This record gives sequence, C-alpha cells and structure tokens, in this order.
Amino acid sequence: MKNKRFTLTSLLLTFMLSITAKAEVVMITSYQTDITDIDARIVSRLYTGKIIEINGVSVIPINQDPSNPLRTRFLQKYLSQNEDKYAAYWTVRRFIGKGTPPKEFLSVSAAIDFIIDTPGAIGYIDNNLLTLPKDIKVINTQ
Repeated sequence: MKNKRFTLTSLLLTFMLSITAKAEVVMITSYQTDITDIDARIVSRLYTGKIIEINGVSVIPINQDPSNPLRTRFLQKYLSQNEDKYAAYWTVRRFIGKGTPPKEFLSVSAAIDFIIDTPGAIGYIDNNLLTLPKDIKVINTQ
C-alpha cells in the first residue's frame, strides 16, 4: 500500500512539473500601444525603474502580486532575481527617492483590465493561463 501511494504521488508530481515546464511567461500590452517587439534587457530596465519609455512611447509596467508564482517565474526569466532581492531593490530605490515599484495586481484579469484601459501599460501573463481579450496583444521578446 505504501509503495502504491509513493508511485501515485511520484506520477502526480511528474505530471504537475511537466505542465509547469510548458508554461511560459509572455509580455503583453494593449493594441493601442505602439510596441510590438521588446528586448529582455529592456524588460529588466523597465521593471527596475531605469527607463520609462520604449521608442518614444511612455510605458507603465505592472506586476503581479508577490504571492503569485507567475511573478516568481517572471523575475527569474527577465531580471534574474528572486522576490526578496527584488523587494530589497525597490526598498532602497524608494528610500533614496529614485522612484516607485510597478503597480501590483492581485489577479491576472485585473492586470489585463488595467492594461486595456491604460495607454502604455505593459505586463506579463502565463501563455497557458487564458485566452486573451481582443484588445490585448503579446509582445515579441528577444
């Protein structure tokens, strides 16, 4: 019985890891925003407050809530940071008056609504998470 439970648990864990491995973080914006391609280095600079525009377009980066695993994957992929390091970075930046961190949203749907309603807003989603509204486009990243 113990061996069957171990085997079932192992199979379930393997299945969950294979699903997660296929998921990818992708950048999104509104079709109204004139951005189609973005370099990963630019994404990093946006989310660390070092730049505020891309090709003359004012950009408003938005973040998921720190408890969202999607944010963890985003930070690893584009900033090569974990949550603690990212939070510490913004604590220092705020203290020395060098800006505020990107606005955070508790849900992906709230973030998407903000992106649709806010010119220049840019965010990220899991490409397997949902079907995008017609007003949202995926930005090609290099």
